[in-house]
Amino acid sequence: MLASEFRGKGVFAADMKVVGDVDDLVIDAQGHTLTDLIVKLGKEPARRIFGKTFTLGGTRVRIPVSAVDKIGDSIVLHFNVDQLEEHVQKL
Repeated sequence: MLASEFRGKGVFAADMKVVGDVDDLVIDAQGHTLTDLIVKLGKEPARRIFGKTFTLGGTRVRIPVSAVDKIGDSIVLHFNVDQLEEHVQKL
């Protein structure tokens, strides 16, 4: 799979609720590995994490690739949407 194919790919929690879309990838140049996904959150997940203070242009978070369960037409994470804040790093 090409890196360009990830951009815009939908990201879902394990309970199949929408998290957002992949906006970018983080690659460790020293270890030559993909480490994180930068995800532009949907409206509801952004409210869960940031409350009413999220930006309308799109709130982005960093999700480690270790949290990814499946990759196909979309990306499915290991955890439910209720656990989202525990697993992401705010940017």
